[in-house]
Amino acid sequence: MSVGADTGLRRVELETGVWFWAPHEAEARWQYEEMFQEGCYHDVELRPGALVLDVGANIGLFTYFVRRVCPTARVRAFEPMPHPRAALRRNLDLHDLGDGVTVEECALGARPEASVPFVYYPRAPGNSTRYPEQKELQIEVLSREGPPDYVRAHYSGVDVPVRVERLSTFLTLGERVALLKIDVEGAELDVLKGIDAGHWPLIDQVMLEVQDVEGRLDQIRALLAAHGLTAAVRPAPLIPADIRTYVVHAVRSGSETV
Repeated sequence: MSVGADTGLRRVELETGVWFWAPHEAEARWQYEEMFQEGCYHDVELRPGALVLDVGANIGLFTYFVRRVCPTARVRAFEPMPHPRAALRRNLDLHDLGDGVTVEECALGARPEASVPFVYYPRAPGNSTRYPEQKELQIEVLSREGPPDYVRAHYSGVDVPVRVERLSTFLTLGERVALLKIDVEGAELDVLKGIDAGHWPLIDQVMLEVQDVEGRLDQIRALLAAHGLTAAVRPAPLIPADIRTYVVHAVRSGSETV
């Protein structure tokens, strides 16, 4: 492990011969295990040249996964947090993924906003969120398994001003989206509400992670169904069941990209 000179990033070996830059080593290892060993996205299939939107790209592990599944895939990665985004850019270079990958320095939401306070957690960067109050259930459950003060310290954050755009700003009529992946720590409905009615038919698959609080899972399934996507739901791997986190994979009937 070596330390990045400018941003405090660490270069971590996640598997034999597989290195990634990350702002937090333990979290990067957990994310890699979830994705590559537990098969969080095992049912993703993509045709050559597919366009994938990676919303909540973090350090780039999903983008790396996509290019392993489909080496010719084009990826548009959205990451608003500066340190994970710096790691993302380094990892694109490290794994020679820059060709065909675009990085957008904004969050996505229901409407454009010039500056919104997000909370960045240095000890849990992947949990950084616009809605820190939604982390209380997670803190409560994890505090049953470890020292409460230690758990709470991981959710001690700093405010970061973030620009928010609507997803439809980045969509072009006639260009199909093979897969829209969303992992945005409580803002999933915001992202989906930022899609214009005319753009929904372009989206062949949606895969997202959602914590089922205040009926959010049913709201998301209903919204996807209203736009012609049939959703399958399964518990998210490695997350305690009491946190109520699920992976939703929705597919458009008759999609040519699956």
